[in-house]
Amino acid sequence: MPSLRRTRKKLQKQVIRWTIWLSITFIFVLGMFSGFTWVERQIREADLPRAIAQVNGEKISRQQYEDVLRRVAQLGQRLSAQDWSFYKEHVFHELVDAELLRQEAYRRGIRVTRADINKRIDEILQIQLVSARQQYEQNKEFRDFVRKQYGSLDGLASELRHQIRQQSGNLEQEILMEKLRHSVMDEVNVTEKELQDNYTQFRLRHIFVSADRFLPKDLPKGKSPTEQDRRQAKEKASQRARELRERLLKGEDFANLASKESDDPVTKNKGGELGELSLDAAKWRIGDDASTVLPKLKVGEISEPIEGFNGYHIVKLEGKRVNLPQDYNKVRYQCEEKKCNNIWLGDKGEKKCPKCGSTKIKQIGERKKELIDELKQQRMQERWSKLLRDLRESAKIEVYDPELRAIVAEREGNTDEAIKSLKEALKIANENPDTRHRHYLFPDLLHYRLSSLYLRQGKLKEAEQEIRKALDYSEDNDLQIQLGSILMLQGKKDAALKVFLKVADSNPTPSQRFTLANYLEQLGRKDLAEKQRKLAEKESGPSGLSIPLTVR
Repeated sequence: MPSLRRTRKKLQKQVIRWTIWLSITFIFVLGMFSGFTWVERQIREADLPRAIAQVNGEKISRQQYEDVLRRVAQLGQRLSAQDWSFYKEHVFHELVDAELLRQEAYRRGIRVTRADINKRIDEILQIQLVSARQQYEQNKEFRDFVRKQYGSLDGLASELRHQIRQQSGNLEQEILMEKLRHSVMDEVNVTEKELQDNYTQFRLRHIFVSADRFLPKDLPKGKSPTEQDRRQAKEKASQRARELRERLLKGEDFANLASKESDDPVTKNKGGELGELSLDAAKWRIGDDASTVLPKLKVGEISEPIEGFNGYHIVKLEGKRVNLPQDYNKVRYQCEEKKCNNIWLGDKGEKKCPKCGSTKIKQIGERKKELIDELKQQRMQERWSKLLRDLRESAKIEVYDPELRAIVAEREGNTDEAIKSLKEALKIANENPDTRHRHYLFPDLLHYRLSSLYLRQGKLKEAEQEIRKALDYSEDNDLQIQLGSILMLQGKKDAALKVFLKVADSNPTPSQRFTLANYLEQLGRKDLAEKQRKLAEKESGPSGLSIPLTVR
């Protein structure tokens, strides 16, 4: 039953995705509840917004958000303030992405039918029946168990089907996402010409116009450029790039202009010379659009401005050469002798197996087509990522939850708004102590974030006050380390050393030990720093990875 095996493997992967923290991106589809429940009553009593955000007019409920956080909390690890800070931001963005993708699916006319859900239920049912049977060595033991517990195999199947149907809302969302992905993938096609372009080396020069050049220069201390500042700077960079291109088209020397005008410090003194780049390297170095622009350029031509990560590139193609793999024109064969079954790449027209010498061979593929399929898979993933990026950029998102609003404000460089929102969240947390356990609103995390924002503004006194308030709730090592760093900045070296030594004696994680080592070295205690580094390397193990074990 190859189809059953494939289905089983697929569903097993889904189960794994739902149970490990890296799979938060797939948990957000769960918990699509409606109506007034006891959870909503708790939300009202705590004066928390029932929706954490609105995406293009559609609300994301607090229950969805807290359902994912609850699953994170149940993973078994003890999470620090920094851990929760990461998870909350990650979960929020994944919920927003899920809603954007759902809206895109409906915009494309994609729907999930009852037949789709029934088919998926049947697939899951088959998997569960096979798994139940495999728990018993003998068929008789399995039949006896089924007869005793459910009366018959049909009774067991009926009970399993009932349990699966209770998750039909989750299945519907999952199937919708699969259909959307297939719709996006159907838009991707790769020709042999595109494959050869992918193996072409392009010799380039460029002039980079950075958007940072046009950001406000007179901002108050601790204040970052706003999103509007960045948008305006990018528009000015685009205009400047177009002006420079016009000068090049009128005959100015590219290398001379690059040495004067380019914002790329690496290539500026070399006349903008980038050397030879593949399309993948060019996309990373210049921007995603390089993959479509460069193959269309003729040698000597100058491109339109290409949007990059933080500005615009003007590119001149100075030469190109195709560098195909050595096996590009090879053919894949399979030996049909049962005892051999050899598979190999060879030249066209081969007559016998190189392993056993049999002439019973057949052609099963071409390396060229395999390379096209590989490139298509890569382009499909790029297309999906671009769709999600475009949806994010065009979305109208309103954030109602004060803590999440602070995260967004901080990302946009609006520190004052972030501080204001965190104080609003703290007021709710202080007035409703149960929110810590019921709604994952942690005062220590809020004070920690406030401390970090004040530190960014250079307000060391306020930063120290907030981190000490955080420590009233938790002795978390991350909080202690932040306190020590603030004391260092205030010149209180003895007090800072005392804090760091306390952390060192409290079984910190390897990453925390490395941080301690850096601070201890700055305090002139190289002996203690070296001790922490050695402990960190020993505790990290051969992989160099560690799991946070901080309390609370």
